Amino acid sequence: MVPQEKISKFLTYVLRHRPHDVPLEFDERGFVAWAELRAAVQRRFPDATEEEILQVVQESDKRRFELKDGKARATYGHSFPVDLAAEPTLPPARLYHGTARDLAETIVRTGLKPRDRQFVHLSASLEDALAVGRRRDPLPAVVVVEARAAADEGLKFYASGPLFLTSEVPAKYLSLWRR
Repeated sequence: MVPQEKISKFLTYVLRHRPHDVPLEFDERGFVAWAELRAAVQRRFPDATEEEILQVVQESDKRRFELKDGKARATYGHSFPVDLAAEPTLPPARLYHGTARDLAETIVRTGLKPRDRQFVHLSASLEDALAVGRRRDPLPAVVVVEARAAADEGLKFYASGPLFLTSEVPAKYLSLWRR
């Protein structure tokens, strides 16, 4: 039995960041044939069963992946161009972005940009943003995004998995959450 975390990390690496490291045929929406993806995982982890791989794809607590019409893809987090074919959605009044403390003031001053990703990732809850920020800082900062006000002024938001995505957020919609 291959640990689910190892399979998930491999799928994330391939489907979000380095598709050419494991030659797979992606369509413009980031989907790859399930049989092709399953074979790639099994080349990396020969003991992985199709059921184990399916479980990671279908039961990820963060809904990182989706399986549709015999194809699979990452639902967010791409560092290469993918047309997620998402329809703009009205966000909640506030969204949150967890980050390292040393980056927070600069973000609030200059705006939130996608950096090495295709979109800015925003959490729907403070708790989720704190969990994201803890990946880089044990006591992370959280940038509060006045998302509804930004949407009212034309900024487009997209729901993808548990996150909201947008191209960037100007500084005027940002503030720091205070503990």
